[in-house]
Amino acid sequence: MAIVVPNVTEVAVLTWFLKTEDLFLRLFSNNVTPSETDTAATFTQVTGGGYSQITLDKDDWTITSGDPSFGTQAQKTFSFTGPTGAPSTIYGYYVVNGAGVLQWAERFPGANVPFTPIAGSSIKITPRFEAA
Repeated sequence: MAIVVPNVTEVAVLTWFLKTEDLFLRLFSNNVTPSETDTAATFTQVTGGGYSQITLDKDDWTITSGDPSFGTQAQKTFSFTGPTGAPSTIYGYYVVNGAGVLQWAERFPGANVPFTPIAGSSIKITPRFEAA
């Protein structure tokens, strides 16, 4: 018989995980496909061109009960200011906690990688985490 986790517990777990501390949204520039054995060291954080990581404030998560239950934040935008020192490629994003421990990662869809930023370009991500 399979274990059943009710939505109320999914919401409790999401609330604990997402609303305990601020998290940090980062872009990665190395050609890697995220896997379960990764650590933050697996990813090369983007540098230059106006890039900086984005804080995912713990108080900004909206937790929604359902099948699956999930947490979301408003869309975040990485804007690039110019070619000087700009990163050459971007393959996806990853999220770390305050101690720098990897929480999750996602590679952008194949048609969008590698993304090469130019002055005035941007990447928009709507943070979402599911518990099913």
